[in-house]
Amino acid sequence: ERVLTDMHQHNLGEKMTDLSFSDVKVHNEIEYCMVRNLEVKKQIERAFLAHRISYYEKWDEPSFLQRMLGAKNVTTCTLCINGMQVAAADEVLEELNIPKENIKMVYKKINRTFFSE
Repeated sequence: ERVLTDMHQHNLGEKMTDLSFSDVKVHNEIEYCMVRNLEVKKQIERAFLAHRISYYEKWDEPSFLQRMLGAKNVTTCTLCINGMQVAAADEVLEELNIPKENIKMVYKKINRTFFSE
């Protein structure tokens, strides 16, 4: 055991033991949906924040072939969320009533797995 150095907890005399992790999975995100319209993305972000749904963005730039074919300004944003928040996110999107042509649902598990040491 070691005494915490945090002033508040040190003054209280609390003690803490070191935590040990062994192959604990800490990454549970999925690619939830893809959006190309920035206004729709902002609308979804605001709703996610209001409903305490954590997310992060992955931006996909057009490939070389797409740029050659004239898709220079088409950028796709994939919103990724925790797999345990899918039901809540689905309810939020249903409330927003976004036209289906403005959003593509993905529900794809991200293949990266991180293990803590």
